Amino acid sequence: SYQSPLAATWADTGKVHIWDTKKLMNAFETPGTQVPASAQQPLFTIASHGHTEGYSMDWNPDGRLLTGDCGSNIYLTTRRNDTGSNFVADRTPFKGHKASVEDIQWSPEEASVFASCSVDQTIKIWDVRAANHSFALEVPGAHDSDINVISWNRKSRYLLASGGDNGDFKVWDMRKWGDSNGRSTPAAEFKWHRKAITSIEWCPNDESVLAVAGADDQITLWDLAVELDAEEEARHREAMVGPDGIKRDVPAQLLFIHQGQQNIKEVHWHPQIHGALASTAASGFNIFKTISV
Repeated sequence: SYQSPLAATWADTGKVHIWDTKKLMNAFETPGTQVPASAQQPLFTIASHGHTEGYSMDWNPDGRLLTGDCGSNIYLTTRRNDTGSNFVADRTPFKGHKASVEDIQWSPEEASVFASCSVDQTIKIWDVRAANHSFALEVPGAHDSDINVISWNRKSRYLLASGGDNGDFKVWDMRKWGDSNGRSTPAAEFKWHRKAITSIEWCPNDESVLAVAGADDQITLWDLAVELDAEEEARHREAMVGPDGIKRDVPAQLLFIHQGQQNIKEVHWHPQIHGALASTAASGFNIFKTISV
């Protein structure tokens, strides 16, 4: 959580542990500092999920935490006061998904609203104030595969991006969800990555720029505002012909490809340094900044 020293971790036991990292972070400022044993114990343990493990979680700036498990359930845990040590874990789940909940995102605009995606290939929108703990909106069949990740645009707050297990990612305009027949069509769709999308995040400083990581060991940066006229499109196609004479179909919106890591799991924009990103992978951490953003 950017706004506080609190952190949360999933365990394969089905428990979610909440930690206060303040003393750990302070130890970096003073070499030789001994971290007290109390700082190595969780502030609170969420047991709402029983023995079902999960992957998805997201903090709300006000201290509330959502966690989604492999059994399709989502639970809310509320911070009781400003001390950071008291929490209330809701025992009633938000139910609606038919399979594992893969990612959760709080709305950047509505404090009580959140989005989720699932192995059941749906994206759902929820309101924590709903008495029946049911979803308010959904996009059924949003992808043709498991939906692994979602990201809510912080500037154009009606835009939501999603990444699928088959390597495609889509951008949804929530103002246009569902036509007269109940069908939803993405505002944009790209299939560049050859394997599953593992992370996706909108740039916090530019509403049209998006970072996407895949299991094909690539991180790609996209600018969805790029539009070419017919002449520019022709020049772009010609520029994408390799020395072997084979044309490469590269979308004009693709700005940059970062490679060199293996088994990439996450990519995040730096909240203060414009254009800087950090990525985690089995082969280590990368921090990089391109001239493209």
